[in-house]
Amino acid sequence: MKSIGLVIATLFFFGLSVLIVAWPDLKELRRGRNWDVAQSDQSEGELHGVRVFVDQTRAMILPAAPDRALIYLRLGLQGEPDQMRDWLSCDIGLTDDSGRKWLPLANAAGAQITGFLGDDPYEQSCNQSLSMPPEDGSPSFSGQPFLVPADVVGGLRLEISGLNTRPDALSLPLNPVMQLPPG
Repeated sequence: MKSIGLVIATLFFFGLSVLIVAWPDLKELRRGRNWDVAQSDQSEGELHGVRVFVDQTRAMILPAAPDRALIYLRLGLQGEPDQMRDWLSCDIGLTDDSGRKWLPLANAAGAQITGFLGDDPYEQSCNQSLSMPPEDGSPSFSGQPFLVPADVVGGLRLEISGLNTRPDALSLPLNPVMQLPPG
């Protein structure tokens, strides 16, 4: 009976020590997600003193992959430089009604999408554009390329948050302008 009590006490203290050690990581996990998403019906909104707006959204479906859509999103953020710093490490994704989320591409395919649909093939990502926001208060623009299923293009929303705004986030509707493939 004494050995069963020792085993139970050992398991209890083991569980307690795991919880104590894991508590900071569990708090960080909670902060790393967008739990409180404010929905906007307009293509702009404000979160933590920063105005977030969709400047342009373009989409293209290539004949070689009719089940996929290329999307280019030009995003603007405007606010005081101190408030803009809260948006460093911005978390951007496109979501649909089912809760699925697509992240921007940061590879050669993303550069090609930006080349097809964007104005500037070397446009900065959200993180790069916010590292040095304009001092005059003008908007900071960034370009984000995405690859999504073609059947969800009409119902996508932009979900965005910054490192110090999480768990708060902002969700804006997208209305992409369809463009013809090159050639």
